[in-house]
Amino acid sequence: MPRKPADQTVQREDILLAAAAVFRERGYAGATMADIARRVRLTAGSLYHHFPEGKQDLLLAVLNTSMETGLTQLEAVRAACLPPPEALRRMIAAHVVNLTKNVAIGAALVFEIRALIDLPAGTPSAAERDRFIAQRDAFEGHFRQVISEGIAAGAFRPVDVPIFTKAILGAQNWISVWYKPGGRLDGEAIAAHLADFFLAALLP
Repeated sequence: MPRKPADQTVQREDILLAAAAVFRERGYAGATMADIARRVRLTAGSLYHHFPEGKQDLLLAVLNTSMETGLTQLEAVRAACLPPPEALRRMIAAHVVNLTKNVAIGAALVFEIRALIDLPAGTPSAAERDRFIAQRDAFEGHFRQVISEGIAAGAFRPVDVPIFTKAILGAQNWISVWYKPGGRLDGEAIAAHLADFFLAALLP
């Protein structure tokens, strides 16, 4: 198909999904702007028009957009003031379903942050990386808070909250590595199983 000129609009979401897919297939180091541009029928030059810093811009946009969506969902669960077991179940469901809707974005969350660790301080890309890390910490913080509240209320047995939280998030995030759409279980079913496992480990 012919490629689109720079002045022809293309949806930002389509570009981010294409970038995530290429990162998953080739890894951040192996992906090129030309690879990503071909997925959305743009020239590489047109893609740089949307993301002037190249792959760094694209990866950070993928990570930040995904994390913003997840944070909004967790904040909605927290705002409902549910008992800790139900809040934790719904938080797990929100995260797992998001991951199974687009495994390429989930895989970027697992693997590709390593490519951004050494960005020079003071650059726009480093600032966006720091924003992602802050959002990631806030995301984890919601899980920690719910577990801590459950322990304080006697709904959960005492556990090491930071370690338990990382175990929950690690199990969820790894779904993007092994999940195949159209398989035996969908995202909702997988989320229900994970919630059952971890709630059983927490209940007194």
